[in-house]
Amino acid sequence: MKSAFTRGDRCFGAYAFATALLLTACGQPSGTMPAPASFVRALTGPPACKGQNTNKKYGTITVTLKTRSGSFCIPAFGGFGGSMQYPSVNRSVKLTIRTSTANIYNEPQLGTGTSIVYLNLHFHAGTHFSSNLKSQGGLTSKAINAGGTYTAYGIVAVGHLVLMFTPCYTVATQGPYGGVLSNLGDLFSNTTITGAGYGVIEIYSGEQVSQEC
Repeated sequence: MKSAFTRGDRCFGAYAFATALLLTACGQPSGTMPAPASFVRALTGPPACKGQNTNKKYGTITVTLKTRSGSFCIPAFGGFGGSMQYPSVNRSVKLTIRTSTANIYNEPQLGTGTSIVYLNLHFHAGTHFSSNLKSQGGLTSKAINAGGTYTAYGIVAVGHLVLMFTPCYTVATQGPYGGVLSNLGDLFSNTTITGAGYGVIEIYSGEQVSQEC
């Protein structure tokens, strides 16, 4: 999926700088990022998405968000994968997702600790998400412990405008490939992406906020 992120690879530095400034202004964690822990690829894990491309840094795929609520496949990488539901949108748009286990784009640290996975996002155009989410499936990995609590943070930058999704926590259930985090698409609920932009969803261990996904 080279074309989808050609500009993004160059733009993420400026995006990370802008979001770091915003987080500092809002009193959120910022500053020097801890070095990402090394991650041993699981011997077995979720299957790759149809049409997925994978290299040594990430797995990537481009999907189309339909006006009705639906789901998209999370690119399998480093033992992570699965699917994510999303609310209905007022305009169908393309979304490129890259799954990585390292902070390859120098993303701001949105939560406390180090994210266990990064779902990098590239919205090819703007749209508005409603709040009617029908959740099933979810992000899954052997690195996710069933019964454990995890917190999801998300952010998208469109030019100099930065949107922080309302973070939420969820309790992992057991699935065939390990723990499953459902309801993560609730991050998108009732939000407006104003144009083509880049962002990330980060997953942290523990209940770091009071709102449940």
